[in-house]
Amino acid sequence: MEGGTFWDAVAVGQKPGLEALSILEGETARRPGPVIWDSRREPRIYFLVPPRSGINADALGGRLLSFGDYVAVPGLLVIEPPGPHWLVPPDPRQPDQLVDPALLVSALQRAAGSRWVTVSVNTGRLQVLANDAQVGGQTCLRCNTTEPPLHPAGRGIVLDDTGAERSFDPIFCTAHLEPELASKEAAE
Repeated sequence: MEGGTFWDAVAVGQKPGLEALSILEGETARRPGPVIWDSRREPRIYFLVPPRSGINADALGGRLLSFGDYVAVPGLLVIEPPGPHWLVPPDPRQPDQLVDPALLVSALQRAAGSRWVTVSVNTGRLQVLANDAQVGGQTCLRCNTTEPPLHPAGRGIVLDDTGAERSFDPIFCTAHLEPELASKEAAE
């Protein structure tokens, strides 16, 4: 399907695309907008954004696809390989919702300087992408905010530059505290 009329697509490599999607899902309560994964030959992630959104995809290591460019758009129910499939299908209740360009740019920039960490909290373990400020306990591990109040919660493990495990103390903003931690903290 040709871009430029209903949407443009930002095409990025598989690794940065999946990492940016992880960040977007955290920032949008798992509603980032439609995202396609084409795992053939040269795997690519396609974020569908509003047409003429002005994203400089080249500066982000990607490519903006618009008029004259075509994207293999899967059927609405195609959510598994082989071939192009939806990582995040369009929301049937909001079919015009697309990926927010500003959030996408921010997520791609953050993904470029991040690494995967494991965090253990009362509800179990989770894998998240974190930058140096998040691993250093300066910003919320989920949304990267510095706005108080910030709360210590759980234990984190990150691999350092030599590949050795190092523990860290993650912090969360009030909006991203695990429900059990928030109620425990309120009781204290």
